[in-house]
Amino acid sequence: MSHPPYTEALTGSEGTAKGSGHPNVPEEVAILEVINKFLSCIKNKDRALMRSMVLPNGAATLIRRGKPVHLSLEAVVERIPVESKMEMDEQIYNCSVHVDGDLGVAWTPYLFLENGKLNHTGTNIFNMWKTESKGWIITGIADIAREVDEKAFDAFGEAEEWRKSQRPQ
Repeated sequence: MSHPPYTEALTGSEGTAKGSGHPNVPEEVAILEVINKFLSCIKNKDRALMRSMVLPNGAATLIRRGKPVHLSLEAVVERIPVESKMEMDEQIYNCSVHVDGDLGVAWTPYLFLENGKLNHTGTNIFNMWKTESKGWIITGIADIAREVDEKAFDAFGEAEEWRKSQRPQ
């Protein structure tokens, strides 16, 4: 399966919006860069960097098997299994970002890979706040995760390939 490219119009091509010193960088790009950096911390198992990017008492609601799980953002960071040898990679695509002054929200469909294999799909909603000292930080997350099925591959035109892979040999 090929991995979805980030939407060029939203993410840019160089990944340098936040802290780049360029005053003309759209806020939407800066928000997605923060989110991508946050998600890269899952892959890199970097809790310290994740903590620096969130409002610690911010809230997260994770929908798992149709039931909500409410956590602080600090607790979300603590859930990252830094001792595990498993490779984890959450990749976002087809993102939508809205900004009103110092308030932002991002809708980020995602694929979650474990050891290079698609484990689940879903959508995150990130609530963002632009601070004077740190720039954009994450103040809240809503996340729904779904098991892998045909719908997970429809967005990439690969549903037929997935169906074939599920047939008995």
